[in-house]
Amino acid sequence: MVRIIGLLLISISCNAQSLNVLSLHQDKQLHVGYTYIISSATTSYVLKKTGNKRKAIFIGIGTGMAIGIGKEIYDARNGGAEKGDLIADLVGSTLGSIVVTIPF
Repeated sequence: MVRIIGLLLISISCNAQSLNVLSLHQDKQLHVGYTYIISSATTSYVLKKTGNKRKAIFIGIGTGMAIGIGKEIYDARNGGAEKGDLIADLVGSTLGSIVVTIPF
């Protein structure tokens, strides 16, 4: 059994650089990542100041989306806007806000 597992591990090609998380292109991954950071920081700050979890989530998502929409407006004026970017912004903003509010 150990030999079979060893042969399987040797025959599998693991190239982490070519792996796209959730089949997103690198640009979409950056959108998710940056809005995640922005919304989680905003949500954390608002939650600490107000203590209102719902309000913190909405403000966090709103802030991440506002910055994402602003970036898309900038891209549209400079010829680089893409449809999927706003969806990636929404995913990042939502995840960032929700993850911060999960109690440990």
